[in-house]
Amino acid sequence: MQHCRLALTWIAWTALLGPAARADDWPQWMGPRRDGVWREAGVVRELPAGGLPVKWRVPVKGGYAGPAVADGRVYLMDYERRAGELANAPNDRTVLAGNERVLCLDAASGGLLWKHEYECPYSISYAAGPR
Repeated sequence: MQHCRLALTWIAWTALLGPAARADDWPQWMGPRRDGVWREAGVVRELPAGGLPVKWRVPVKGGYAGPAVADGRVYLMDYERRAGELANAPNDRTVLAGNERVLCLDAASGGLLWKHEYECPYSISYAAGPR
């Protein structure tokens, strides 16, 4: 549990003390101004009938956390479960053993640049992973 608190403290300080984002980075919820507005030139107004081309895919484990993109890197968190049965039930506490992971991927290729993982047992509702 200590590792979970340490990781959350590190993430909070990083978010508060991080440098200001350039307009094309989305390092926080809903973009640089947290308003969900994309200010880049050349933004596609309608998706093509066949969808957008996939640049790369990377398998990740469970979780509710969305990615943050900054300086050519994609950061995200997931949960690698080792034991316990996952049950997303609001009135029950799911007990799981596993590791939370912070992943840093290259935005151009999807290649793993680094990862940090720590043991983090869960005893919560909706225990699929970090938020």
